Amino acid sequence: MESTWDSDTDVPNAEDRMVPYDCDGTYSPDKVSFEFDESFETEKSSKMGLNGCGNFLKYSMFLFNAIILVAGCGLLGLGIYTRTSQTGITKVSAILGSNLYSILSLALMVTGGVVIVLSFLGCCGAIKEVRCMLVTFFALLLVMFFGLVVGGVLVYAYRGQIGEHTINELYRSLNSSYGMAGKDPVTNAWDFMQKIFGCCGVDGGINSTTSWAYYKENTLWYKNQTGIRRYIPDSCCKTQMSENLTKCTGLDYPKLTPAVGPPVVDITFNDQMFTEGCYTKFFAFLASNARILGGVGVGVAAMMVLGMTFALCLCRRIKDDYYFD
Repeated sequence: MESTWDSDTDVPNAEDRMVPYDCDGTYSPDKVSFEFDESFETEKSSKMGLNGCGNFLKYSMFLFNAIILVAGCGLLGLGIYTRTSQTGITKVSAILGSNLYSILSLALMVTGGVVIVLSFLGCCGAIKEVRCMLVTFFALLLVMFFGLVVGGVLVYAYRGQIGEHTINELYRSLNSSYGMAGKDPVTNAWDFMQKIFGCCGVDGGINSTTSWAYYKENTLWYKNQTGIRRYIPDSCCKTQMSENLTKCTGLDYPKLTPAVGPPVVDITFNDQMFTEGCYTKFFAFLASNARILGGVGVGVAAMMVLGMTFALCLCRRIKDDYYFD
């Protein structure tokens, strides 16, 4: 079958024709050709990447996760360091129990590992524009965010029980283990804590029987001394010079604290010794730095929310039918 065109105006333009006709209008099925509009190529190329706001989100997401990666490596390293070295945390764990120390170091390592995995998913998902990675990143970060919130609420709700358990462990270790044979870790832990926080004993202020006075009234360390007794250990003293230690520990000063009191009056006050309990001193330290601690907590939460927002926005910018090899 042959078909011809009556006029030149009926001949289709060579650039636009999509049917098998020659330039003279003759139908030629053996010369079929397909020519595509350039707009198709433009539309196709537009699906092969991000631009403008999408690129900003992509590289912001990458930078954000690079920072997270550094933080995760730091947490992992800190967890390994605290578990394998004799640090201050290791010493204090001898007082509060080794389980607390093991849980703390393990929590640091696990958290560091999870953060590293998160940063990997975020970085690769952003640069490669892989939606499944970004969705996984969002889901894990959301779980961590809720875990942080729930953990904070539980600590606040059970702060009384936590404080009571802590103070009971302090009493127990100081009463029966400090200065005893074979209990060097406990003794070293108390000495370290009293020097660092500038405290003496367990709880209370200068007139409390459970701060500096707890040593002479309850501890086996004081009762087992022979000869001239020291009323408090050297770690309760502000300086370690021999003449100051003599006055601080009550040697040859029977009319000053800690030899007398409590209560403490002006004429018995000893300016060479720490007088507040370590539990009281520690919580005073937390209270004085509450704004800093609160700011750190809010900052971490804000970073999590920012990361989730970046992930969601970037997912929306990536075309549904785009796949990156």
